[in-house]
Amino acid sequence: MAQNDAKRALANKLVQLQLKTDGPAITDQLTNSAVQPIVAGWSQRLDETVPPARQKEVRDKLDVELKKFADSTHKSIEAQVGKAAEAAMVPIFMEKLSEEEMKTIIAYMESPASAKLQALGADATDAWAKRIIDSTRSQVEASAKTFESAADRIVKAAAGGASGAAAATKK
Repeated sequence: MAQNDAKRALANKLVQLQLKTDGPAITDQLTNSAVQPIVAGWSQRLDETVPPARQKEVRDKLDVELKKFADSTHKSIEAQVGKAAEAAMVPIFMEKLSEEEMKTIIAYMESPASAKLQALGADATDAWAKRIIDSTRSQVEASAKTFESAADRIVKAAAGGASGAAAATKK
């Protein structure tokens, strides 16, 4: 029983370290995943229903409300991140990791080397992403042009088809 308590304590400590490392990113990611569909839906609805001359004014008002929604959502998610982390990860850590493995992981996560790696993480990831963007830019741009051409043909055909149907209905 004491060994199980010691293992649980290590699992809890590991969760706290993981939470410190990944909690803010998970909170932001989940908030963005809740906000983006709303932004996309309302942006399209705005374009379809509000006259162009009034769109900026309406967008500004919507941005205020969207900020309220995003802040509220962020707070709700943030309040659950810690609770969910412990409930989700402690059982997994206890089942999948030995006490010795958890001690090793914790020692590394608390080490200066881990802190240094975490500090370099954003720069390393940015450099990596830049390389990917630079090496794929021409293919992505070519694919985007292909999509734009296809989308333009589809929309023009639909608009022409709708106009033709409307003209036939009038006759």
